[in-house]
Amino acid sequence: FKIDTAEFLPLETAVPQPTTFTPRFDRFLPFANPEGGSNSLTGLVRQGDGWQLARVPYPTGLYNEELGYALGTDSVDSDYAVATDRLLAWTFGGGAGPGNLAVGQLFIVNVATEEVEIVADNVVSAGWAPNGLDFAYILATPETYELRWRTAAGEDKLLAVDVPHTLKVSPDGRFVAFTRESWYEVDGTPPGLYVVEIETGIETQISPLDRAGYGGTGLYWKPDGSHVFLFATGNDDRAETPHEEGYAWAATDGSFQHFLPVSAFKAFFVGEPLSNSELVRCVGGPALFAANQIVLPVGECPAFGPANPETAQFAVFALDPQSGEVRLTAVLPTPNTAQLLTWDTPGESVFVLDEGEVTSVEIERVDIE
Repeated sequence: FKIDTAEFLPLETAVPQPTTFTPRFDRFLPFANPEGGSNSLTGLVRQGDGWQLARVPYPTGLYNEELGYALGTDSVDSDYAVATDRLLAWTFGGGAGPGNLAVGQLFIVNVATEEVEIVADNVVSAGWAPNGLDFAYILATPETYELRWRTAAGEDKLLAVDVPHTLKVSPDGRFVAFTRESWYEVDGTPPGLYVVEIETGIETQISPLDRAGYGGTGLYWKPDGSHVFLFATGNDDRAETPHEEGYAWAATDGSFQHFLPVSAFKAFFVGEPLSNSELVRCVGGPALFAANQIVLPVGECPAFGPANPETAQFAVFALDPQSGEVRLTAVLPTPNTAQLLTWDTPGESVFVLDEGEVTSVEIERVDIE
């Protein structure tokens, strides 16, 4: 990055003071990408009795002409902290570590001032704690991939090893969820979905699901931090235990774990005709999680394309933590052109965007056969 290093600020001085800082968004939308929002931070702000979509362009000063690195592109990934108006961003350059994963420079950006602090090199991914001060990151070393924790005071400690590239800090800031996967040349520990307690460093495997390098989305925490969800694409030839595409669902305390195949959600819609015979039934995103409940966009997609339906209905499913059974309990009364944004009240209502208007839609549960 062609940035004057004289502008770098120490970590502790780059944090806006909580007594004077007003968050840009009342609700940040990390997974929403409304039209025109791909190069900006997107969220919701209160407007009187309603809500309005708001966008903040990514800082323009962070660009490298030779390498093409820019925020909002495939060459840079980032995580935004609502609490401090800062981006934790990392580039993708050469490979490093046992699996030769793409790594780059990790840096912190103050969105308001565009001031930058470089944190580390050879970083695979990272994520803020809810306070926007502490963060977790994955560092590539010659022997392994280290999951590390860094505080605003500069303390930096090792939490786990053999962690290739997926992490998410819990909503209460106590745990980091992460995956271990085969096919990344880190075979010292079993693959699966894990949580590690930040204070003690005690880790627990909460699901044996192995994505085996095939990818997916997530991790996703239930709002109260008691459950973790992880989406995995189909894996029929590389993992020791093959699986179709679906969600790993597990309790943070290890009390239960289930695999929720996408086919279980689509099964409730097999009797509905497709509008185009060249399309197939698909389940898109974002997925919203609450207490034993998931809301999913269900629509139509190309057979071999991404599961990103242009039109969809939003289906509410109840999840049984004992059996792992899925039940369709509601289909929300929204236009099929609407976009699912986030929870209004978790488990009770959702925000949707349609024709530029943000609306809260209540969930009325009635089991649907």
